Amino acid sequence: MPVDPALLAGYLGACILLILTPGPDMAFVLGQSLAGGARRGWAATLGILAGALCHVAMAAAGVAALVAAHPALFTALRLAGAAYLMWLGVQALRAAFAGSGTLVPAQGLRNLGAAFRQGMLTNLLNPKVGLFFLAFVPQFVDPDRAPAWLQMLILGPLLPLMSVPFFAALIAGSGRLAARLREGRAARWLDGIAGTLFCGLGLRLLAGAPK
Repeated sequence: MPVDPALLAGYLGACILLILTPGPDMAFVLGQSLAGGARRGWAATLGILAGALCHVAMAAAGVAALVAAHPALFTALRLAGAAYLMWLGVQALRAAFAGSGTLVPAQGLRNLGAAFRQGMLTNLLNPKVGLFFLAFVPQFVDPDRAPAWLQMLILGPLLPLMSVPFFAALIAGSGRLAARLREGRAARWLDGIAGTLFCGLGLRLLAGAPK
């Protein structure tokens, strides 16, 4: 077995604690689910998972270490991610004030694809996610068993995959709530809540808060 069983058990326990800790991914999926229902929440979740897997691969390849060694590049990525989230938030808030429901009709394939891309970009443009995998996963790697990059490729995806049941519960609850409220003034409130969440995530990333 390329991974030490004892280290694997410790890693899985740490993953559970991390999954239960509120963070930007959780808030983003919640905002998408409230804005467009369960299908949009799942599209956002799949995008986040795809972004996380990209970060795992980059960390295993050492790209995240390169970003960490160049503060200017790290800052550029952080600012780009914050700007993107703020843009999403402003669009949602504009829809809420205008009463146009821009984010609400989100059951079409185009809108689901947009939610996937937004989730993936939100994750990819957060350099702290890549640095998290670079700093956290190696603690559970035993260099005497197998190459470090191989063990990271095995351990890294476990965290996003284990988060799926939690996201499922979050989406189920918020999706049902959104379905009941997606009419009249309630739709504007949903857009407002989603916009506030997105802007809050952007400000958090801009301030450099930990994931």
